[in-house]
Amino acid sequence: MAWQHTVYAYPILFATALSVVLGAYAVARVRRRGRSPTLLAFAAMTGAIAIWTGFSALKLLSTDPTVQFRSYQLLHVGSAAVGPLLLLFTLAYTDRSRWLTPSLSVGVFVVPVAFVALLITNPYDVAIIDTRIVDADGLVVWRADRGPAHVALSFVYAALMAALTLAVVLSESVRTGRTYYPQAALLTVAVVAPIGASFLTVAGAPPFGREGVNLVPAAAGLSVAALGVATFRYRLLDLPPIAYTTAMRESPDGILVLDSNGQIVHSNESVGRLLGVSPPFTGTPADAVLPELCDETADGRTLEVTTSEGDRALELRSQPLRSQETTVGRVIVLRDVTAQKRYERSLELRNEQGELLNQLVRHDIRNEMGLVLGLLRRVDPELEELREDSPEAHDRLAEYTDRIRSNCEHVVDLTETVGELLRTIDQREREPRPVDLAPVLEEELEVVAAAFEDARVETDAEIPDATVYADEMLSSLFYNLLTNAVVHNDGPRPEVTVTAVESDDRITVSIADDGPGFPEQPRELLTGETPLTEYEGSGYGLYIVRSLAEGYGAELSVADNRPTGSIVTIRLVRAGDEREPEAVPAVAVADAAPSDGTGTPIERERPSDDAAGWSND
Repeated sequence: MAWQHTVYAYPILFATALSVVLGAYAVARVRRRGRSPTLLAFAAMTGAIAIWTGFSALKLLSTDPTVQFRSYQLLHVGSAAVGPLLLLFTLAYTDRSRWLTPSLSVGVFVVPVAFVALLITNPYDVAIIDTRIVDADGLVVWRADRGPAHVALSFVYAALMAALTLAVVLSESVRTGRTYYPQAALLTVAVVAPIGASFLTVAGAPPFGREGVNLVPAAAGLSVAALGVATFRYRLLDLPPIAYTTAMRESPDGILVLDSNGQIVHSNESVGRLLGVSPPFTGTPADAVLPELCDETADGRTLEVTTSEGDRALELRSQPLRSQETTVGRVIVLRDVTAQKRYERSLELRNEQGELLNQLVRHDIRNEMGLVLGLLRRVDPELEELREDSPEAHDRLAEYTDRIRSNCEHVVDLTETVGELLRTIDQREREPRPVDLAPVLEEELEVVAAAFEDARVETDAEIPDATVYADEMLSSLFYNLLTNAVVHNDGPRPEVTVTAVESDDRITVSIADDGPGFPEQPRELLTGETPLTEYEGSGYGLYIVRSLAEGYGAELSVADNRPTGSIVTIRLVRAGDEREPEAVPAVAVADAAPSDGTGTPIERERPSDDAAGWSND
């Protein structure tokens, strides 16, 4: 076999060698990490490029027409497969695995297979019209005149595959942001270089010519070089960067990536929401966004920031980014711990006031029961006077008074049991968990509606089928809010309307009544503006409801209803995609549903008009 030498073969041989290296690298990763669509498509693509460029080099270096013709046929086996394989690789790399169906994976090769079959058989000269040997500056070059099948099934189809691949690359770069711009640029070069050279060859633009050396395989060297840089410099075959970017984008925590100069090079949308400022932050000095970010400590700290939505507590953590023992930047994570800090402040107050609340409630109960027993003692002499006049009436009333006396004494005894129960609850740990909202709220609506037949208790819309973070005491919270709305209504037929609205991260439940409205001090107690130690009067149930809500990471608020009444709103944390609230200690619950000792709540009876709920008087 005769050979000829030309410098045009160098970039083609370089592309072949680098394709083999990249293919071997991908195969080694498959053996080490297992098969994945990304690695398999990359290995097949580099193999196709190696076939294309290898036989292109052989065709150029050989002077034997037969070898040149067979090389021409075989090089198209590789070149026809490059476009579809590059598209499949791009889909796999950008995590569009739902598109990588067997039908698509096979379908993109129907045209290349048909073209290669026609190229080999060439019926009616549909692929190759004529062949010839030309002299190109002393080189023996084998050339072919392409037929219609060659143009349609090879050139046009390759352009279509390139356009689809570029569309995927560009959409991914927009989706992920500037972090993946280098990879996107290199993939764009890999796609554009061969197809661009093909267009220039068809157009006859120098140095690309119809009768000279075919430089399209040489342009493949640029494509392979771009793939090599992307693979080894920008970790093209590593899927974790895609996963990290997705996690960063969807995370409720604020995440900032800083370079070695303290400039922000990447951030997610949660940063603006947590700091109450508008993005973008890219290219901004870190200390301009938040002065505390200039501190390079890796220890966790809590920051207080003021936003348009109010004060917010953020936990800040800083982690250095190192490459080859050199610090190249930092990652800053901002986590919203407002609810946790609010609860901790409430917990500190409660620890100081828990025993005071315990003693106050027990003291008030004993005093009330003492008053009732005192009145009974005053009734006893008058009952004795009835013994002779009306024995039946005496016996009936005596039975009632004995029952009242026994119940009062039992209640006094229960205060000691309740005191111990409160201490036990106060010491245990309670962790909010996902609870279905609709069944709990609907059950309490039914209970209150049955207990107060003269009241109108209803919802204005269907309760969302949503899950919130709470615990078994959520029913007690709703029960107390509903009964309070009914009991403290001086109208002939109290009306209570419950509204439940869902958003991305919260479920808002509003309980509106048409009563006289909240007095100022109980309102402040419910919203946490008045410490319990400064509150003079009853209304400890409000404090307990507030403690329960804060334990769930929820928010309570009170507003005036129009034209009269109040609206109590509780914004519960939605369970599911959101981060679960931190575990918090239990609160002392004086108004919890009574139990039979096994943990099963006893069915509630209808409360009397002067005994249900708490007092706002």
